[in-house]
Amino acid sequence: MEMRELLSQYGFDGDNTPVVMGSALCALEGRQPEIGVQAIEKLLDHVDEYIPTPQRDLEQPFLLPVEDVFSISGRGTVVTGRVERGTLKKGEEIEIVGNFNKTFKATVTGIEMFKKELDAAMAGDNAGILLRGVKRDEVNRGMVLAKPGTVTSHKKVLASLYILSKEEGGRHSSFGENYKPQLFLRTTDVTGTLRFPEGADHSQMVMPGDNIEMEIELVRKTPIEVNQRFNIREGGKTVGTGLVTRIVE
Repeated sequence: MEMRELLSQYGFDGDNTPVVMGSALCALEGRQPEIGVQAIEKLLDHVDEYIPTPQRDLEQPFLLPVEDVFSISGRGTVVTGRVERGTLKKGEEIEIVGNFNKTFKATVTGIEMFKKELDAAMAGDNAGILLRGVKRDEVNRGMVLAKPGTVTSHKKVLASLYILSKEEGGRHSSFGENYKPQLFLRTTDVTGTLRFPEGADHSQMVMPGDNIEMEIELVRKTPIEVNQRFNIREGGKTVGTGLVTRIVE
């Protein structure tokens, strides 16, 4: 009863949400099937029935933020990450866009997901992409693989921000112009300086709980796009969120 009340408290359908009791450990060890294998199978049936399949953004140009990079002896460099949009096929040419406006091209020679080789990767897939002619130290976390010519790096943007209140776990105090938090964009993090846009009152203070538009200057050029969401962090905790509304520079 307490679990259903808690679900309702946070806006979910607590009265009708399926609840399955079981033990993953029992399923792994092959004992007590009524709370082991049978319960896990029942849980998966409810997941298929209750949770709608998310729509994949397949029409947009391919984009994969790099999460990790490693080398396979005799084969080349593999980058891993979740495909954000589009489709990538083996043999296609992609562009690697990184920090400081570092950009170069490579050819995809293999695609793998959960230890199975595939002919293509599509939006939503967590895939490993094998690249030809790329050294391990040329790619790092935070870069993106993209269809050539579709993504560029920028240093200054205009963004709509929401600053979390104290009750939401955010800041306890206000901040002014030239505040320098860490911005987490896709798989990278970069320091940014927040300033009020031209024509605004530059002496104003931003309070916890405020929605405000500000100009952000990053310390380095970073792959970023209009309508891209990001988190604002300070001292190891999230203090705000943002949405890029315009590229300035």
